[in-house]
Amino acid sequence: MELTKIQALTAEIEPYVPSKLSMMKALSDVGVSDTETPYNPTTDKRIVAQAAVKVLSQMVVLSSDSLGKSSQGYNVDMLRKRIKAICSENGLDLENFDEVPTITDGSNLW
Repeated sequence: MELTKIQALTAEIEPYVPSKLSMMKALSDVGVSDTETPYNPTTDKRIVAQAAVKVLSQMVVLSSDSLGKSSQGYNVDMLRKRIKAICSENGLDLENFDEVPTITDGSNLW
C-alpha cells in the first residue's frame, strides 16, 4: 500500500485528530494541490511537516475538542513540544514557538 500525502500528514500529527478539512487546507497552504498523490519522503517530508505545524498550531488554543460522539483533550505543553520537535526534525523556524520572551528595539518607530 502506498502512503498518500494526507495519510503522511495524519501520521505526523498523531495522536491528535483534527478535521480532514483542516488537514487538506494546511496541505493546500504549503503548495500541495492533490492530497491523494503518493508521499515521497525525499521530496515531501518538509512540506508535510510544514502542514503539520499549521494544523497543530491551530490546536494550541484549545484544551479539548469534540466532534460528534468523539472528544479529545489536549496537554498544551506537550502539543507545543510536538510542534517544536517537528520543526527541529525538518529545519523549520521555531520563532513562533519560542517560550523565552524577547525584547526588540523599537527606537526606529519614533
